[in-house]
Amino acid sequence: MGLFDDVPLNRREFIKAILKGGVAVSSLPLALKLLGILEEPAYAELVQKMLVPHSRPLDNNRVQCLVCPFNCILKIKERSQCFTKQNDDGKLFTYAYHNPCIISVDPVEKMPLHHYLPGSQTLTLAIGGCNLHCLYCQNWQQSQKKPDELKMAAKMDKDETLSALKKKELKILAFNYTEPVVMLEWIIELSKFVRPKGYKVVIGTALYINAEPLKALLDAVDGVVVGLKGFTEEFYKKVTGGTLKPVLDGLVKVKEEKKHLEVVNLVVPTYNDKEEDIKRMCEWFVKNLGAETPLHFSRFEPMYKLQNLPRTPLKTLETAHKMAKDCGIKFVYIDNLAPHPANDTYCPKCNKPLIKRVGLRILENSLKEGKCSQCGESIPGVWR
Repeated sequence: MGLFDDVPLNRREFIKAILKGGVAVSSLPLALKLLGILEEPAYAELVQKMLVPHSRPLDNNRVQCLVCPFNCILKIKERSQCFTKQNDDGKLFTYAYHNPCIISVDPVEKMPLHHYLPGSQTLTLAIGGCNLHCLYCQNWQQSQKKPDELKMAAKMDKDETLSALKKKELKILAFNYTEPVVMLEWIIELSKFVRPKGYKVVIGTALYINAEPLKALLDAVDGVVVGLKGFTEEFYKKVTGGTLKPVLDGLVKVKEEKKHLEVVNLVVPTYNDKEEDIKRMCEWFVKNLGAETPLHFSRFEPMYKLQNLPRTPLKTLETAHKMAKDCGIKFVYIDNLAPHPANDTYCPKCNKPLIKRVGLRILENSLKEGKCSQCGESIPGVWR
C-alpha cells in the first residue's frame, strides 16, 4: 500500500512522512530527491521490456511462460496471470523492467531478516504485479496491477540503482513489498551488476516458482525470506489462488543451495490458525529445513479483501510460538507485535537474550563474532 496514496499533505507533513521510511513512487520525484536516493528522478513514461528466457513458443504464435507453476499459455497481446508478461508477436516479454513502483530505505529487519547483518539498512525495490492474489495483500494497489499501468512508476536502471546504493551508503539491495518472482529477469540483471562490486542481494518472496527459474534466481541472491502462507492445499487455493507443493519444494531447494533462509508464516484468524496445521508445519519445517532455520509468526492486520477479520490474537501467536519451540525449532519469532519477548534473539544453549528488539528497532546486540557472549555457542546467520 502506497505511503501517500489518497492522503493530502502539505510540504512539512510530506517531508516528515517520507523520513519515517518507505517511499511509494506516487510521491516521486520530490520524495526521491528529498531522501537523496536519485540525482534526477524521473517517471518511467516509456514502456521498457525484455525477453523472458524461461518460455517456449507454441503453434499459432502462442507462447508459454515457464517461470511459475501457472505456466500461462498466451495468445498475441495476452497478458500473464502475474500481470507482467505479454506475448508480443509470438515472443514472451516482461514489462517488469527498470520501472519500480516502490523505492524504500528500510531496516533489514523489515524483510524480516533477524539473522542477516542486523541493524543494516537496505535499498528496497518493487515492481507492480504478482502471480498470487492473496486476499489479505498489504500492497494490493501495486501487486494487483500491470507494471505499465502504474503511471507514477519510476525509471531506475542498473546504473541508477548502483548510484542510489552509493549515495545512501547501503550494502544491501532488497526486493520486497511485491513479488520478486515476477521481476526475476530484472533482479538477475541488477544482481550481476552490483554483487561483483561487494553488495548483497536479498529477496522477500512467496516462492511460487518453477525449478529452473528458481535455480537462476538463487544464483543471483544471497538471502531469502519466504512467506509460507499456510500448510494446506485448501488454504493456498482459497486465499492465494496457488498451490502449496511448489512452495515446499522451493523451500527445500533454497536450503540445498545453502542460501541464508528465514521463513514467515502470517497467522490469519479462522483461515490458517488451526493448531494441528501449525504443528504439522513445524514438524515438516524441522525435518526439511532444519532446527536452526529461523521461523517468524507474523500478526495479521485486516487488509484488502479480509478487512472483516480481527487481528491475530496474542494467545494464538504465543501458542504457535510454543508449538514451534516444542518441535525443536531453535529460533522462533513473533513479528508485527511489539514490544514482545519473542521479538528478541536468544542463545539456544543458555537462553541469554543476544539481540534485543522492539519491533524493527535493535536495542542491544551482544553477539561476539557470531557467538553467544555468555556461553560461546555459535549462532547461525550472516553477522558481518
